[in-house]
This record gives sequence, C-alpha cells and structure tokens, in this order.
Amino acid sequence: MDYQHTQNHEDCNQWGLMGFGKPVRSFVGLIVGFVLLLALTSCQQEIVASAAVVSTVAPTPTTAPTVSPTLPPPPTTLLMDSDAPSAQMPSFAAVDPTQLEAAQAEITAVETAVSEPTSSAPESTATETVTPIPTFTPPALPFTSDEEHYWLKRPIPEGGTVWTNKIYPYGSSKGGTLRPHHGVEFDVNKGTQVIAAASGTVVVAGKDDVIAYGPTTNFYGNLVVIELDTPFEGQPVYNLYAHLSDIYVAEGQHVEAEQLIALSGASGVADGPHLHFEVRLGQNNYDATYNPSLWLYPFPDYGTVAGRVVRGNGSIVEDATVSLDRVDAASRFLAISTYTGDSVNPDAQWNENFVLDDVPMGYYEVTVAVGKKKFKQEIYVFPYRTNFVEIVIED
Repeated sequence: MDYQHTQNHEDCNQWGLMGFGKPVRSFVGLIVGFVLLLALTSCQQEIVASAAVVSTVAPTPTTAPTVSPTLPPPPTTLLMDSDAPSAQMPSFAAVDPTQLEAAQAEITAVETAVSEPTSSAPESTATETVTPIPTFTPPALPFTSDEEHYWLKRPIPEGGTVWTNKIYPYGSSKGGTLRPHHGVEFDVNKGTQVIAAASGTVVVAGKDDVIAYGPTTNFYGNLVVIELDTPFEGQPVYNLYAHLSDIYVAEGQHVEAEQLIALSGASGVADGPHLHFEVRLGQNNYDATYNPSLWLYPFPDYGTVAGRVVRGNGSIVEDATVSLDRVDAASRFLAISTYTGDSVNPDAQWNENFVLDDVPMGYYEVTVAVGKKKFKQEIYVFPYRTNFVEIVIED
C-alpha cells in the first residue's frame, strides 16, 4: 500500500493536480459541454433564419449565369420521304412581321376583288375575270348590242338626278296641255353640273335669241349643241343641252365624255329649273329629233321597253297611257304615254311610238286602257337592251 500511495502522489505532482484531481476533471467536462451547446444553438438559429427568409421573400428572377456544361449529343434527325406532305405539317417558327403585313394586304386585296352578288348573276370571285367599267364611248358599249345605239352617258354626274322625267317624256303633250316634247328632262336644281354625254365638237354655245334652235327664238335660252365624234349610219349625231344658267365651253372646242360643259337653269321657256336634253340625227334641226331614251346607256340590271300601240287597221294610237306591272316581283309604278303629233320621229329600227327607260329586268304585263277596255301583252325585260312589244287595240 505504501508503494501505491507513493506512486499516485508522484503522478499528481507530475501534472500539478495534487489535491484537485476530481474537481478539475469535472470542471473541464463542464466547459467542453457548454461549448458544444453554444455551437448547436448557433447552427439552429442559422437554419431558422434561413427558413424565415425563404418563406417571406419572393424570389427575384435573375438571368441565369452562363454555364458551359457538357453538351448532350444532338437529337436524331428525322428523315422524311420526298413524297411526304411536308407543306401540310405545322410550323412553330416565329412569324416574320414583314410577311404578316404582306399576308394581311393580300387578304384585303382578295376581299376587295370579290364582287357583290346580284340576283341575276352568280357570285364572282377574285379568280374570275373582272368586267371592265363601261367607258361610254361610241359606238357600242359593254353588254349592249352593236345593232343598237346606247352611246350616251347621262348628262348629269353620278349622285344627282340621273333618270329621266316620266311625266313629260319624248313625244308627249302632257295630256294635250303642251306642245309635243322633242327631248327628255332631268329634274335638277339650278346650278347643277351638266356634263357631255359623249365626246364631240361644240357647234353651238350661247343664246338662241338670233337663231332659232327650237320652234322659235328665245325658246331654249342658253344652250349648247355638240356634234359627236362618231356618226350613226353615215349621219352626224348632235346632242342639245338647253335652259342653262352658265356655259363653260365655246364653239369649235372639242370636249370629252363626262367633261363639265355648263350649269343647269331655267333660261328660255321653262316653268322651273331643269335640263332639257335632245338627240338630233342628220342635221342640227328641231324637226330632226329622236327619242334620247334609246341612246342613253341603261343602268346596271335595267333595260328599255320600246313599243307600238296600233289599232286593228294599223293606225297609230296617240297620247295613250301605257303601264307596266311586274309579275315576278314587287316594283314601283311604271307608266308612259304614246307619241303625239307628227313632229317627233320614231327610230328607224324600232318604228316605236313609246319608250320607257330605266325598267328593272323582270317579267311584266303591259297594259293599255282605252275607255273601259284594257288590252294587255306580256314581256320579259332583259337588261342593257331594247325590249319591243306591240299592242293592238281592237274596236
């Protein structure tokens, strides 16, 4: 025992711990444990703080840094047979803005080129041949027969009153109240533009106070007469424009179709402003007039009805009322009177004694009333042409 005690005493002296062995070891263990505890607490706080940041702050998108990883091998190329419909396969390529604008322009052009369908013609498409706009240049106009003479454009610009007056037409005496009419009238206000119905040379421009271009002097007031560039069957053709307020052309001047030549008015013998229009054939004479309605170019899908009302013995019936009632559709009232007197002239081709222009194409019943009797005839009106009918009055 003395030896063991001596040995322990020496060990304690060697470490300088004599008398404090157990307390020192306990104290050292306590310190080590405290340090470990602090370390654990610090780590736990960092984890909680990191979790709080993640849960409360939304991630801000940033540009991914450029990384140069090892690239994967290229995808397998799909080999397609040359007969495969590759053009029908969808494309995911971005649309070129220039190509898009070009495509939209093409679509607009196609939509514009498609004409509006009518009841008489199938719907046309952009691939069809577009019918040219009529030029109104003599001798023959589109859609009309070479045997007819629809040479003239309306002498009033489009948008105005371009249809003829049906109350006092060519050859009418207005129920015996006026002299037989040698032209047609356009019911327009004073100062309305008057244009040339066809190209030609001005042969008269001024007043008729010295030379009578009508039944007497001062009858037409201010007037213009144009000899057309194209004769008809070797004879000169003249157009007369009367009761004008202002004249914009001079004698000897050449004018083109639709050129402004004057303004309408009420000069001369007139019961109000209007345009009086005549067609003269062979010579510039009051007795050489013919019905302008057989010369004025028809409206689209409209035709002209020319006819003759005669008695059983072949004599002409004067100042009779002729009405047209449409059978196949609704239509406005259409009526005209037959020629009166012998100072007006029938067309050499038709030998008519009435003409009704601006008639919509369709099926009609033509009626002439004489006393208590009505005489009827049926007719189909074709557009852009003269449609003839004869009605015989049986006594």
